[in-house]
Amino acid sequence: MEGQDILQIRDWLETQEDGKYSLTHKAALIRSCDPFGLMADYKDEDGNIYEYFNGELQYVTKNNTRIQVD
Repeated sequence: MEGQDILQIRDWLETQEDGKYSLTHKAALIRSCDPFGLMADYKDEDGNIYEYFNGELQYVTKNNTRIQVD
């Protein structure tokens, strides 16, 4: 059984999504961590996409160019 904190975070994360994108970097970062999932994306106002995997920013896509973050 999941703890109360995890359930509250899951409920909060449900309010932090718009389609396939998280509404903030914070929500994407948390969403990409166990036990909430492994991947999440955030799309900013300029259309840049930030791809998170396992709690870390992995790629940024700007102007249709995907850049790996070291």
